[in-house]
Amino acid sequence: MLKTRYYFLLFAGFVGYMFIGGGSFVYGQKTSSDSSGDFAWGYLGFGVGSLGFEAGGFSAGYGFCSQIGKNIFSFQLLYIEEKSSEDYPFIGIGDIGILYGRIAKASYGFASISAGISLVWGDRRYGKVFFTVGIPVEAQLFWTPLAFFGIGLYGFANLNPEKSFVGALLCIQIGKLR
Repeated sequence: MLKTRYYFLLFAGFVGYMFIGGGSFVYGQKTSSDSSGDFAWGYLGFGVGSLGFEAGGFSAGYGFCSQIGKNIFSFQLLYIEEKSSEDYPFIGIGDIGILYGRIAKASYGFASISAGISLVWGDRRYGKVFFTVGIPVEAQLFWTPLAFFGIGLYGFANLNPEKSFVGALLCIQIGKLR
């Protein structure tokens, strides 16, 4: 279990270096002329999540994002419910977080990566509930065929002292996208 945290910290450090390292973005496609504009949208998705190597199950989430230039600000609410197993102590874990990141837009979609701070809660078996602070990381990859509608993948992870978790959602998004 401790090894997983080290790999996660190494990944988070690499992503952080990408943003502050002073490199340039390289695009394999033509970027949209409005990629530095102001946009806002909401998303809703369902998928899978894992509470480590021991267990996992169904995940759901929704959130709101605002793009200002190449910056993205996100608010997220996520929940993972464990598959039924009497051996594992967690029933479900969720988080509510605020994140900041960078976005790359093209005329047909976008990709972004963000990190921030969140409040994490979990339900343990036999009525025990915990609350803690975590570091959420999210990655979004969306195809936006219309100016107000998109569909895509939303990946998430949360590093916290109680129980770190990861997952992915298939999402729809609605808002001002281009």
